Amino acid sequence: MRFRSLSILLLLVASCAVRAQSFRAYSGEFLQLGAGARSLALGGSAIAFVDDATMGYWNPAGLSSLTYPNISAMHEARFDNTVKYDYGAIAIPLGKSSGVALSVFHIGISDIKDTRNAFVDRSGSGTFDGENYLDYSKVTTFGNYDWGVYLSYGHQQDSSPLSYGANLKFIVRKLDPENSATGIGFDAAVRYRVSDQLMLAAVGQDITTTLLSYTSGTRELVSPTLKLGGAYQWDLFDDRAHVIMPVADIDLRFENRGSVSEVHVGPISADMHAGLEYAFRNIVFVRGGYTDTKLLTLGVGIHLPKLSLDYAFQSFSADDQLGNTHRVSFSIALDNKLRRAR
Repeated sequence: MRFRSLSILLLLVASCAVRAQSFRAYSGEFLQLGAGARSLALGGSAIAFVDDATMGYWNPAGLSSLTYPNISAMHEARFDNTVKYDYGAIAIPLGKSSGVALSVFHIGISDIKDTRNAFVDRSGSGTFDGENYLDYSKVTTFGNYDWGVYLSYGHQQDSSPLSYGANLKFIVRKLDPENSATGIGFDAAVRYRVSDQLMLAAVGQDITTTLLSYTSGTRELVSPTLKLGGAYQWDLFDDRAHVIMPVADIDLRFENRGSVSEVHVGPISADMHAGLEYAFRNIVFVRGGYTDTKLLTLGVGIHLPKLSLDYAFQSFSADDQLGNTHRVSFSIALDNKLRRAR
């Protein structure tokens, strides 16, 4: 009954988003960068299988499976070290069937040149010519950043295969020294274990729309995104020494992205990302993926009794001239019994 009610809610919110006229495409893109190197290496697919503190970001319903506290952290250098992205989270179980998490992320760009007060317009033409120039002594620098704080809760009813959860999100943006924004949003999520091998999940991000209010007077609405995902663990042999896990997520958006998406009908668009993970004795992991931006990703990981270390790599094409992305992350379990087989 709860699953049906949540599904109806998500559909109603999605319907409202389609009719709305005030959404701005990509206004919430900074909320879609992901968390953890494992997820990036798998093409950004994660809502059905994550099992550490990053569940607070990806799918809070998974927090119901926590047995012991978990701490996760991540650093990413994007676009040839231009953009720095840092993330940290702690997840704590509440009894046998519930869990909570606190997640914090920061995205920043520093040393941006500001020439707005350095242009000397002697001719009054407003363009660079023989008389007009830049006074470099008046060129300043500034940085911009995004902060996000997620408060997450997940619960599973008795021994039901269905778990559900929600996020409360606080957002602070600063685009330049004179313009900043604050916002608040909500996510709702479910996860369903079909069998020991197959897990399905759905996450409604920004389900009530997230309002970003800028000091300049501008207001942006982040439209809802419905994520659907699945993960399947395939044991190649009975000894479970070799496990292959294909994963896939589909992002349904309602902000009129048009032909830049893989599939679009009116204002509705759909993009898929997928990945494949190979695990050897649940210690060494090799991963590959394909993102919704049509890029390949690669990654590796090592899983020790209480510590997991992961690395992911993504390269843009030479034509894009956006450079490479490197992401490293770790996850610490405060008791080794927490780290079940992935």
